[in-house]
Amino acid sequence: MKSGSLLIFLLCSLVLFVGCDAEKSQMPTNDKAMNTELVNTYSNMQIENAIITQHTLYPYHFIENSDKLNELGKRDFAVLAKHFAENPGPMNVNKANVPDALYKSRVAAVADMLQKAGVEKNRIKIEDGLPGGSGMSAESVVKILEKPSKLVDATSGSDMTTPSSGVGYDKR
Repeated sequence: MKSGSLLIFLLCSLVLFVGCDAEKSQMPTNDKAMNTELVNTYSNMQIENAIITQHTLYPYHFIENSDKLNELGKRDFAVLAKHFAENPGPMNVNKANVPDALYKSRVAAVADMLQKAGVEKNRIKIEDGLPGGSGMSAESVVKILEKPSKLVDATSGSDMTTPSSGVGYDKR
């Protein structure tokens, strides 16, 4: 009877040990998945904020030579439509070097998609404007351009001071 009891004890100990070990190995996986999801959520929020701040669809958001959005365009448009359904403001469709007829077709397509997404016409103005963002005041740009800048000769490494013409590189 002693050997049977010993065998049962060893089997129970083995099951308990394996069960505890399996539980420990699952915890980091769940923590890792949760941390990954938190990072992805934060990243997505930042991307959406940038899309809203920029509020611009560029030619690369469209299928080439078409007024149909590509996958990136659909994603960015969905963010903008959700935002503009609750908040008024301007939306840009950047013309760049697109022919006039195609540009007008893209603007009409975007207006139609916004209406289908539940955005009221009076809440938004579609134009070929500049993207949003904090940017820089013209006064600050002029001050920067007036300052001499330090240029570094790439071959000799020596400094070359020159009035800034907007094409300098200040290595310091």
